[in-house]
Amino acid sequence: MDVSGRTRSPGPELLSPGGSLEKLRIAFLYGADAVYASGKDFGLRGFANNFDEKELAAASRIAHGLGKKLYVTVNIFARRSDLEKLPAYLEYLQELHIDALIISDPGVLLLARQYAPEVAVHLSTQANTTNSLSVKFWQEQGVRRINPARELSFAEIAEIVKSSEAEIEIFVHGAMCMSYSGRCLMSGFLNAPKPLSGKDGAGNPARPYVMNRSANSGFCTQPCRWSWGLVEEKRPGEVFPVEQDGRGSYILNSKDLCLLEEIGPLMGLGIDSFKIEGRMKGALYVASVTRAYRQAINRFAKPVSATGAETAGMEDLQRISHRPYTKGNLFAGEQTGAPDVETRISYVQTHTLAGLVRSGQEPGESPACSEGGKIFLEARSRLVPGQILEFLNPDGSTSSHLLGSFEDTCGNRLTQANPNTLIRFCVDFPVFPFQAARVCN
Repeated sequence: MDVSGRTRSPGPELLSPGGSLEKLRIAFLYGADAVYASGKDFGLRGFANNFDEKELAAASRIAHGLGKKLYVTVNIFARRSDLEKLPAYLEYLQELHIDALIISDPGVLLLARQYAPEVAVHLSTQANTTNSLSVKFWQEQGVRRINPARELSFAEIAEIVKSSEAEIEIFVHGAMCMSYSGRCLMSGFLNAPKPLSGKDGAGNPARPYVMNRSANSGFCTQPCRWSWGLVEEKRPGEVFPVEQDGRGSYILNSKDLCLLEEIGPLMGLGIDSFKIEGRMKGALYVASVTRAYRQAINRFAKPVSATGAETAGMEDLQRISHRPYTKGNLFAGEQTGAPDVETRISYVQTHTLAGLVRSGQEPGESPACSEGGKIFLEARSRLVPGQILEFLNPDGSTSSHLLGSFEDTCGNRLTQANPNTLIRFCVDFPVFPFQAARVCN
């Protein structure tokens, strides 16, 4: 089976994060063509609510039942102990008929070709592919799709797309790492346990650090988001804060990538897939970002002018939890004087997830969500009468509802709803399972 040939589509695929079965469903509801997820091992987001084997099977059924695709990340830089466990896992993923494996490590690629030969391989941005010859090399190894290094410019991406037969995928939205192609050692060193003495319990010299929270093994604790300062050795306690000013740059803490306003030019290159970062982000993030990019792609795909197509989507993106946005290296020339790093620690967040619409029975299984004009909402924030709930529709519109009286599932009137409480109330517009509703902070 040839798993490396390129089939160009009339428009780019929209690839969204699936940190859980719930978020996978939400991504598909709001317009994702494909979702990437991870098993409990071998992915670079070890702190996410990753899938066990039964959940991976369910994810595959959900995706294929909707005519969508499921990609599974196996993108750690593998150690010897990982290689011993990978064959059985890869065989299982092939049995599930997943659509692609996302891989960084050449050794893992060799195992994938041996134990899951029927599954396409996509190369992670972690492999830091920076030119068309590298793309050709990876394609000759059986890789179908390449996600190039994030350090590349628009012109460099354009050259790679034009020169390459492999599919090309780029990140268009989400958090960015300050290290080269995400290869960072800070988390592993700063979070490792320190030995109490120079020897371990067996009397052998102790290792000074144990890389048990390595970003390259999936356990990054994002130390670049911490507040940093400089301390001179002979002046303990005198901290010089590292900040952005006219004389220098803040060296850590990247802004978030946002290329919604550049979807038109990017689509003009013939890129095969637009990828959204965020398997550890919440349901509101997945719904809002997915629908913003879905609507932008749809509008630019039409033969008529799409001027202003990004306006409504940007309003959505400003309402979710995020760091100040940047266009990153792709459009660095248009951001003169605007550094890609941010000195503030806190995120911008004007709205939170009010809740998700439920069927009132088994979540997501029933197409009907109303009972005598009432809907079921699983609260994810504290809700009280008088708040305005905004229900996000997949077409980009939003239905507003002034929350009046509401009750629990037994019909008891409530004065407030706490997170994870199932409540019901009347609305005058249609809803659907897993529809996200937000509320202003």
